[in-house]
Amino acid sequence: MNDLCETARMFRREHHVGNVTQRVDRLMAAVFVADHDIRMARLAQDLAADFVYVGPDGVFDGADGLGDAFAGYRHDEWRHAALRRTSPVDLHHGNFRFTWARLERGATVMEGWGFGSLDESGLIRRVVVFEGLEPSRFAGGA
Repeated sequence: MNDLCETARMFRREHHVGNVTQRVDRLMAAVFVADHDIRMARLAQDLAADFVYVGPDGVFDGADGLGDAFAGYRHDEWRHAALRRTSPVDLHHGNFRFTWARLERGATVMEGWGFGSLDESGLIRRVVVFEGLEPSRFAGGA
């Protein structure tokens, strides 16, 4: 019960959706920055020290891990890859969600959902993404 009370106390302070929206948008741009030092500095401003990114290709720890998760898109410059948030960020109790699109050469090639959580200071602690807005559409389900 003490953990539950501590969590409630931690998130009693309101995290503003505008701040989280800005953080998400900055992360989506920063993962494509070619220069390692600049990319790490930009990611560090929005990520908690214990950040974890979970995507279809694996689980990645920290800012370096998030950068690694998108390395292929940075190295395949012909793709001109970009990420765009396609919905408002929905936020409550330190958890958030949004929809996104990956573009290549200006065309949408994938859409999906992103879910995340914040640490007590409002930095992004965890992001989990799913490809496809309809789970059965890409998973072969009904």
